[in-house]
Amino acid sequence: MRGIKHPLTNEIYEVSDDGRTVIVDGKSGSGVFTFSGEWISGDLKVADEHLCGWLGSERGENRFRDTDNRTRRMS
Repeated sequence: MRGIKHPLTNEIYEVSDDGRTVIVDGKSGSGVFTFSGEWISGDLKVADEHLCGWLGSERGENRFRDTDNRTRRMS
């Protein structure tokens, strides 16, 4: 999966293996959301809709294409 840590909540936002949903894991549980941030299932009922949308966008796809990009430091 490809994902990113939310800068304020420290939750991990990852795109599912099938590329259709966002999986959010945090201290209070996990949840599955659409790219528009709508809840599908899980303990977490609310997600950052902007981050979900970014992960589902073309830019998000390119940013997380491989693990080298995921760990690269931005200057």
